[in-house]
Parts: sequence; C-alpha cells; structure tokens
Amino acid sequence: MNTLWLVAGIVMLVLAVPFVLAALYLLVLTVAACLHPDRQRISGIFHGPRVPQSRFVILIPAHNEELLLGDVLHRLRDQSYPKTHYEVVVIADNCEDMTAEVARKGGATTLVRHDLTNRGKGQALNWAMQGPLMQLPQPWDAVVIMDADSVLNADFLWFMDERLRQGHQAMQGYYGVQNPGDSWRTALMTVALAAFHFLRPLGRDKLGLPCGLKGNGMCFARQLVERFGYPASSVVEDIELALMYLRHGIGVKFAAGAQVFGQMAATTQQADSQRKRWEGGRLPLLKNWALPLWREGLRERNLAKLDGALDLFVPPLTLLLVLTAAGFFAALVVAWLAASQLGWIVCGVWSGALLALVVYVCAGLALIEAPAGVWLRLAAAPVFVFWKLGVYLRMACARKTAPSEWVRTDRKEMK
Repeated sequence: MNTLWLVAGIVMLVLAVPFVLAALYLLVLTVAACLHPDRQRISGIFHGPRVPQSRFVILIPAHNEELLLGDVLHRLRDQSYPKTHYEVVVIADNCEDMTAEVARKGGATTLVRHDLTNRGKGQALNWAMQGPLMQLPQPWDAVVIMDADSVLNADFLWFMDERLRQGHQAMQGYYGVQNPGDSWRTALMTVALAAFHFLRPLGRDKLGLPCGLKGNGMCFARQLVERFGYPASSVVEDIELALMYLRHGIGVKFAAGAQVFGQMAATTQQADSQRKRWEGGRLPLLKNWALPLWREGLRERNLAKLDGALDLFVPPLTLLLVLTAAGFFAALVVAWLAASQLGWIVCGVWSGALLALVVYVCAGLALIEAPAGVWLRLAAAPVFVFWKLGVYLRMACARKTAPSEWVRTDRKEMK
C-alpha cells in the first residue's frame, strides 16, 4: 500500500469518529427505548385510577389561526378528563383575522394581545403566564401548552395528572403527525418525529435523563409557571426553555401516553418556511448553549447536562444520514482502490455507523406502530433528502439562520 492510500485511510478513519459517536449515542437511546415499559403507552389509553387531582389550563397561543381553531376547540370537548377540571384559554396574539371571535364562539377564555414590538410565541406565552393566567377566577394546578393546529388524545390530561401526582413539574407528551397520509413529505415527517419525539425521549427517560421540550403538548406545574413564567423568546423557544430548566436542575419528564398530533406542512412552500424556522433556530442554540453546557456537565459530573449538550451536537437526522452515507461510499472507494486491510477496516467503521442510523429510524417507526403506508413512503426518502439539502443551501446563501419573529405556516382545514 503506497503512502497516498495510507494517508487517505487514516483521514477517513479520523473523519468517521464524530459520526460513529453520534450513531452510538442514538443506538444507546434506541436500545433503552425498546426496553422501556412505557413504550406500550403508545396506545394513548390511560389504565390507571381515574380520580382527578389536578386542575388544568389548556393554553393555545394563536396567530391568525381562524381556519383551524374552531375545530381544535371542538375536539377538546372529547377529553375524557372531567370538564370541571380543565379550562381552555386562547391567546389571540397580534391577529389580523377573526381568531379572537372564533375562540370566543368555541367557548374558550380569550386573551387578546397587541404588541408589535415584542412578537413571538414565547413572548405571547410569557405575557399570559405572568399576567392574565394568574388572574383567572378558577383555581388551576398546571398549564398545558398546545398549538392551534393540533389535537390531543382523549386521555391526555390523565397522563399529565399522573406525572403531577408523582411530583414532576415539567412534562412533555409525544408530539406526532396528524396528517401522515397527505403527501410523501408528511409521511417522512412522521418518520423523523417518531425517532426524535418518541424514541429519543423514551430512551432518555429509561436512562433517568430529562427528555427535553418539543413546543407542543408541554405541561408545567403552577409553581414552575409562577417562578419562571415563560422566559424563552427565540424562534425555537421550546429547546431554549428546556436548556434553561436544565441549568436550574429541573428535568422534563416524558409522558408517552399523553399525545398531541399537529398538522405538518404538505407543500414545498409551506415546508420551506417551517423548516427554515426550525433548523435555523437551532444554530444560535448550538453556538450559545452546547459548549458551555458540555463544560458545565464535565465540571459538575452532571449526566443530564452532558446529554443536553450531546443532543444539540447531533445533527438533524437527514443531514446525519447523508453525511454518513457519503463517508461510507468514500471509504468504500478508498478500500477498493487501496486493496488494503486498513481500507476495509475504515469501510467497516463507516458502514457500522450507517447501519446504526438505519436501526434507529426503523425502531422509531416500530415503537409508534406506524401504518404500512408510512413505511412504504420511505422510498421517497431521496427526494426528501434533496429538498432538505436545498433548504440548508438557501439558508447558507441568505446568511440568515431564522426569521426574527413568529411566522405562521399556511395551513389547510382539518379533515
């Protein structure tokens, strides 16, 4: 083997290290999730004693959501929790449509907010939590936050009541896709959220680690609301808030049976806007939180903080799969041309990382008991990959990581 191929093999081996570490991290979470007894709660049916002890406020931040809000409020009447123990509150935030009127007609307590200099979902939630919610005439013990395009499973509040009785202050339910059959894009979003919103939180919970927040289907005990309000204000305020809690030693508990299903963008235009907001918002958090949190975790020997940093370091699934696959094929070429033992060892390392990611994706779908149609739509994964790479490229060319205010994704009426 000449020097050139030796150097190429060593370079490919060094480049494999971060991808192998990321794949191993996800594989550990996969095994832990598969061993967790709560995986059976994907049924969404609560089997514990149905004696309510907590009173809830279901808080819905809404910005120009007249199209979907009425149906969302109607479906909330299907909650199996006693109607006397929860109240629905809608924040009509800087709306230019009939959102407030639809909320009132749907029976919700309606809070109207006009503040064009302090726009955003986090800002609206903080305003409500620090003011109007504390003045509600009915007593309450916890706040559930859901989006204005989402549906809760009927037993959602029973699962959250159970977590509150166990002494937890911050909880996150499983956030899935309501419209997986609308297009190949929504089906593949189901794949992504199965791994990111169910498998990973379930695995972290099995390991005794906080599960993080996903922005929809969150629940906070009153003492937490009174202490903090909702201090996160970035475009990805949910991740930011979970990191703030982590720094204060407050872990978010996963409630696998509490489930919320949101309407995902089905068209390219809708999805581009949504993806730029989600992915772009992560970059500042990676810069401002990941390394400091990692250093704190090492200094304090705090596994929760180390895990929080690792979660930020792991790239989005599509990007991780593409880069790992590219590394595998490059290693395969080096191994073939070099015809050396080192080359095939390097190829084996990359292929192991790629296999671990495939197992991770398939386990996520198996855990949520995804329908056959979603599995079949995996054939469209290359299209999804090219679309997401295009989004990343446009973001890089624009030199802008995320919109600076709450940008509503266009929706269609619920079926």
